This record gives sequence, structure tokens and C-alpha cells, in this order.
Amino acid sequence: MSGSRKFFVIGNWKMNVNKTHIDNIVKFLTAASLNFNTEAVVGCPSCYLSYARHHLPSEIGVAAQNCYKVPSGNFSGEISPAMIQDCGCEWVILGHPERRAIFNEPDELISEKVAHAQQAGMKVVACVCERKEDRDSNRTEEVLFRQMESLAASISDWSRVVVAFEALWASGTGILATPAQVQEVLAKLRYWLRHNVSQEVANSTRIIYAGSVSSATCLELAKLKDLDGFLVSSAALNPDFVDIINSSRMSSSWLWEKHQHLQHTTALISNLRLRHVNKISNLDSYSPSRTI
Repeated sequence: MSGSRKFFVIGNWKMNVNKTHIDNIVKFLTAASLNFNTEAVVGCPSCYLSYARHHLPSEIGVAAQNCYKVPSGNFSGEISPAMIQDCGCEWVILGHPERRAIFNEPDELISEKVAHAQQAGMKVVACVCERKEDRDSNRTEEVLFRQMESLAASISDWSRVVVAFEALWASGTGILATPAQVQEVLAKLRYWLRHNVSQEVANSTRIIYAGSVSSATCLELAKLKDLDGFLVSSAALNPDFVDIINSSRMSSSWLWEKHQHLQHTTALISNLRLRHVNKISNLDSYSPSRTI
């Protein structure tokens, strides 16, 4: 990860929460010591956007999990960027693999959604993905580059976009992508940005990974050169999410802060030990006068 790109972790709750669940998540996030060098966001069902925004700490962003391509109209069941913003939220996830695979959203529609979200001033987590058959047939690059080309045509401000790559074959399948496999794809995506958008965009755009990310896998993945964070699913529903948010605590500022804290704690312990030793020594040397 480049020091110029702030680490980004978004936990996608999908269709797995109610107000009680959200209250529990709020409790462990509020009680935790979160890395201030990580930008943390949660992806919330649209019916709970206002509730989540009201109860979560202000430093944690809230994202809608989808939106439509126009500001208003007769589109039952849809939600617009203006509605999301009216709930106090500034992020939206678009092109999620489940929208692509289950709801058959094509690249063109996703591109139109991204374009309108940007026009409305939203920040976008734009998703690309590969399926098992793509990898097995050596079509990973072809598939991802096609998706990137469609997204890029709709993006006017890359500073307000995070690109999320998901390996569908490693999501909930029991098969984990190796760090080398993840890095290979992230490097390809950054290569595409460099040669099709600009060097500046390639260097500054955050690219995150999704694929059964957990507290057990995040530390090793967080070390990857081209990885700037995670899109988390089930682990975002429990305190493991805190470990994932804190998985990139390797910045010099964080290390210096912890070093100072450790020094302070060590000095305090030493002082207490010294006082205890002196107290014992004084007791041993005390000899009460004897009356004859």
C-alpha cells in the first residue's frame, strides 16, 4: 500500500441486519480503538440508512448498497443518490457482484448508475469481479479490463472513487485466494488505470479486495503493495471487523504513538516497582525501640 493512499475498509451488511443488530455493531465499534489512518465505512440496507447514520460514530461513513441512474421517477423499489444524501450518507456501492450475478445488471447499467451518482456528488465504491470460470479459462484480465473500461467511461472524478475487486470463487466457497493471487490482480487493475486513464489516477486511486476477508487473513493481505483496504461481508457483523479496520496499523505515526504509549507504560510500571521495593526495604530496616 502506498503511503499517499489512505487505507479504506467498508463492511457490507447486505440483507443481514435489523435495528437490534445495528445497535450491537454500534456498541463494539464505539468501544473499539480504531486506527485513525483507516477510513471506515459500512454498507447499510436503504431502510436503515438514517438509523445507522444517527447512531454510528461520525468518523465512520455510511454507504447505500445500491442506487438508480436518475434522481426521481416511477421506479418502484429503487433509491436515488438524492435520497441517500437526504439520509445523511455520502457513499454508495455500485456494481457489486451480487447485483451483477443475481440481478443480472450489465456493465452499461452499472456505468450509468456510477455516472449519475458522481453527478449527484456521491462517493462511489465501484466493484469489479471475476468468476471461477473466468479464472479457469485464463480470462481474468479480459473480464476485469472490460468492466474497468465501462466504469472509466462514467467516472468524472477519480478522487471520489474506490475500486473494489472481488474474487467470486473465493467468496463463501471455502477456497481462499492466496496473497500472490490477490496482488497479481490488483497490480493488473493499477496497470490498466496507468495506461488507460493516467499515471496520477493509477497512483492515487484506492483498490480494495473482497473475498472472504477475515481477522485471520487480513494482516497478511494488508501488506500487499497494491492493496489499499477491504470490502468485508460477514466479518463486518461482528467484532472481527475492528481487527480488519486496524489491519494496516503499520504507519510511522501509529507506530510512534504506540512507542510513546509503551514507554509511558514501562516508566509507570518501573516507578511502581521501585516504590514497592523501597517500601519493603523500609520495612526490613525498621527496628522498633525496645522498652526495658
